[in-house]
Amino acid sequence: MTSRPATPETVPSGADLAGTLRGWDDAALAHLLRTRPDLATPPPSSITAMATRAGSRASVTHALGQLDRPTLTVAEALAVMSTPSSPTSVRALTGALGFEADDGVAHLLDRALALGSPEAIWLVEGAREVLASAPLGLGPPLRALGLRAADGWPTTKPAVTAALTGAPEPAKRILTALMWGPAVGSFEQVPQPVHWLLGAKLLHRLSDTQVVLPREVALALRGGRLVREVATAAPLAEAPVRDASTVAAEAARAGDSVLQHLDRLTRAWAQDPPPVLRTGGVGVRDVRALAGVLGAEVEHAALIAELAGMLGLVGHHHGGDGSSWAPTAAGLDPEPDPVQDRWAQMVWTWLESARTPWLVGTRTDKGVLRAALAPDLQRSWAPQLRRRVLEALDRWPAGSAPDAAAVQEHLAWHTPRTAPPETTVAAVLAEAAALGLTGAGALSEPGRVLLAAEATPATVAEAFAAGLPPLVEEMFIQGDLTGIVPGRPDPALARLLEATAQVESRGSAMTVRFTPGSVRAALDGGWLPEQILTELGRFSRTGVPQPLEYLVHDTARTHGQLRVGRAASFLRAGQDGVLTALVGEKGLADLGLRLLAPTVAVAEVGPQDLIEALRAAGHSALAEGPDGQVVALGSRQVRASRGLRGGTGSAAGSGARGGSGLRAGSRARGGSGLRAGSGARAGSGVTADGSAGGGMHAGVPAGTVTHSAADDPDALAELIGQMRTGEEQAHRSAGNGHSQDPVYALELLRQAAAGGTQVELVIAGSAGAPEHRRVRPLSVAGGRVRVLDMVKQAELTVAAHRIVSVATQPG
Repeated sequence: MTSRPATPETVPSGADLAGTLRGWDDAALAHLLRTRPDLATPPPSSITAMATRAGSRASVTHALGQLDRPTLTVAEALAVMSTPSSPTSVRALTGALGFEADDGVAHLLDRALALGSPEAIWLVEGAREVLASAPLGLGPPLRALGLRAADGWPTTKPAVTAALTGAPEPAKRILTALMWGPAVGSFEQVPQPVHWLLGAKLLHRLSDTQVVLPREVALALRGGRLVREVATAAPLAEAPVRDASTVAAEAARAGDSVLQHLDRLTRAWAQDPPPVLRTGGVGVRDVRALAGVLGAEVEHAALIAELAGMLGLVGHHHGGDGSSWAPTAAGLDPEPDPVQDRWAQMVWTWLESARTPWLVGTRTDKGVLRAALAPDLQRSWAPQLRRRVLEALDRWPAGSAPDAAAVQEHLAWHTPRTAPPETTVAAVLAEAAALGLTGAGALSEPGRVLLAAEATPATVAEAFAAGLPPLVEEMFIQGDLTGIVPGRPDPALARLLEATAQVESRGSAMTVRFTPGSVRAALDGGWLPEQILTELGRFSRTGVPQPLEYLVHDTARTHGQLRVGRAASFLRAGQDGVLTALVGEKGLADLGLRLLAPTVAVAEVGPQDLIEALRAAGHSALAEGPDGQVVALGSRQVRASRGLRGGTGSAAGSGARGGSGLRAGSRARGGSGLRAGSGARAGSGVTADGSAGGGMHAGVPAGTVTHSAADDPDALAELIGQMRTGEEQAHRSAGNGHSQDPVYALELLRQAAAGGTQVELVIAGSAGAPEHRRVRPLSVAGGRVRVLDMVKQAELTVAAHRIVSVATQPG
């Protein structure tokens, strides 16, 4: 328990939060800042400034959202049973709630949500306001409804019993349903039993279709008990228990599989990069295409795309066709880290990422479809939610596999006001299963290591490696063109099968099939027929069956009859021999000229560069268009693809796809008759590594979590010292009962409102001149002060920024 100053025997008039906090020692203030870190960001200038923030509705709402169910129940009970002028005690709270309220009261006091002591305690005003609507399921009090108990409303147990004499059973059932909340009932047409309850003054009509059970009547019906029952321990529903070996095997299989899927994505997008949507992200059609490549559901493909973005494996490639999603240099690393290290980096990044992949495919409030890798999937609360879900799963015994409803129920006990919906919990659990943090629904050992306070990427990688099955360097190829790998394939074997075969199934053993398409894909990738057969024979325990040899040779026989090369422009000459001399000219060696025919050559540079180089070497060359007519080649221009207002900040490239499409030539007399033009679309196999052809922007940001001084004990101690110094300086400058400091001025007004005293208020008038008024403050909330002008006897509402100074006056 933190140190807290003793509360005086008599309760002060009004809830003086600032005065209470000024009396706390450093240990108590440090505990407050750790439990309510929003109070430290930005650093408050004084303790009074911190108290003002602590009493604000926003901060109080956040603090109440972090309370567990018993503590929140105690807070709601205080909202019903106490006021600053009429506090209650722990003993009274315990009797009304049916469970010990000591711990709940201590938590509220330590978090500055309540003031006083266990013998006389009340909520701070901000907490009362937040909880005032329906604490413990109770309706509004009679006074708020414009009613009086003296008019015959039954507010005691005997009075309620007497009022229910002769009540029809349907009326009693309706009253029982409303008694424990919610207290408002809605009907399309008010039934007769409700009319009976209205006549007996047990219900009050709010509208033609709504009735409410007044708070005092509900309390009388409850017989002095505020709640029926409260779970004082977090619920752990019964859950199936999985065998440890099953959990480990399933987790290892899922983790290894998701890494393979990331590799397939980078290879697929290197060959065919999907365009970046105008609003960012990847289109639905491209995600579906990726799902086909992975052999998985669309939801899983979206997760893989998001993971690639989190890890920086993909990013924006800016080329002549616009922006596209393509792998970064990290995504195409020819020598990646070991599997366990890559997995540790992946789950670590996922746990800390602000991305929410499960929102892909849902729609915004405006009906816009959310796309994978889109900027609008950032949520600052996502890292905390992931950790909370996994930590909840860790509360069950090892091997337990609770469903999403059980996990959500457990989370709702810890933070009932901010509990995530069951669908969101299910989505996080599904992602954890896909990554191998769970196996068969139970938390895996690597997942448990990841949650440990002393976890490091190395310890997480070690835990995952322990669950991986041993690598195998052999396979069995059968005559029906299938192959079986009895375990997890060695990286070299995996690369061979990825290049030459189609995977049909994965599990404890992997089954592949060799088809004409898979062999053709290997040949397209540069493999030679004999190389394929030699490598397969090296790993196969059964040799290479004759049908597979026939398949490879037959496919190779018809492969490559058409050849495609890379060229950025071409040259055309009217006479033989002209181009032969140019190809051998040393000054033009950097152009990459290659002779295709006596009068046709191609170059590796574009038409503009080619013409400029030829002219610089003394050769006459003109550009020609697609129709063979001579065209004027304009000067180089670089334009931004989008203005800075668009927020891209990217530089634009060329115009049309594949270059300018110009053909250059010369028909001038005495010229060489050279003609230069563009070739086909320049190149394929985009790598997006920031080399030629446009730059690469980093992948989708994983999101950062900012930390306040509350995270660092030394910074916390320094902050408390600064606040105490600021407090002393403000008091010296304020003098006795007078302040021009905005924070202190509002604090003086709050104290005056609580005590019913008068102050001298100086405000800036409409013309800017100061106006002096003697007022009695009535309320201070929402940046506005409501006061009663004692001279004019009229109420006045003043914005806080118009207050020049405040000086206390005798009442």
